[in-house]
Amino acid sequence: MKIIIKSPVNWLFGLMLLGTQALATQYTPAMDKSDWQVNSSIFLCELRQEVPFYGAASFYHKAGERLALQLQAETPRLKTGKARLTARAPVWRPHMKNIELGLVSVTQGLLPVSLNDQLSNRALTELHGGRELVFTRYPWYGAVESSQVALSPIKFQPAYQQFLKCLSGLLPVNYDQIAKTSVYFPSSGDDFPLSEKRKLTNIAIYILADPKVTHLYIDGHTDSKGIRDENLELSKRRAESVAEFLKRAGVPEDKFTVRWHGERYPVVSNQSRTGRAQNRRVTVRVDREVQPEMASAP
Repeated sequence: MKIIIKSPVNWLFGLMLLGTQALATQYTPAMDKSDWQVNSSIFLCELRQEVPFYGAASFYHKAGERLALQLQAETPRLKTGKARLTARAPVWRPHMKNIELGLVSVTQGLLPVSLNDQLSNRALTELHGGRELVFTRYPWYGAVESSQVALSPIKFQPAYQQFLKCLSGLLPVNYDQIAKTSVYFPSSGDDFPLSEKRKLTNIAIYILADPKVTHLYIDGHTDSKGIRDENLELSKRRAESVAEFLKRAGVPEDKFTVRWHGERYPVVSNQSRTGRAQNRRVTVRVDREVQPEMASAP
């Protein structure tokens, strides 16, 4: 590493930098090999940098969930505990200040670090501003020197623009969130409130976007109040109202199996008002082949 000393301030900065690096094993891309890759689909967006001799770091945003920055190790290296997270000025910007972002949890293993949405967005901001992102933690095998995993800002901005474009095209939900949904009804009738219509709208959006969805099972239920035969008929109307809503949203009718069960299958006791409210439901189960593959976002 070549350090040009132009002033006492730069000279002191250079000594501090060399001293810090001498006490740590560094895992970071070389300047001429730094790169960021974007994996895009309507199901997830990933902004990823390979870290030589360590693994990779990934900003990962799955549809319907929050952004997370994850370290992905090829072999466990970092010790369980707390790592120091720093937005560090690169050597070619000696007048830029380092920013301490705090301590983050580390779990020894192949996914040692996963930052929350707020800190992950802060990390994106610092990389966009030209700072390196550095995780410092002792290795699990007892070495005296700490380990540093550093992400480079080189070539970050063009990839970040692609990542933002991907985020704008994400679905509002993922498969796990709509695989089995309960739509709740008031004590009488077969209409459902606006909040339940939002659930069904999200189901329809997902089904129309994922060609691997094979079938929907729509099952109507009631609580135990009233006459059994009337409850059976009411559960039929409720199931059919859900099927009709999805049909109007564009879901093909041949994907439906509509069934009704009256009061036969309560999920909780009908002895309380709260229990009866949970039993007045239509469940929608969405079957699909496999998890969606990554594909180019529209």
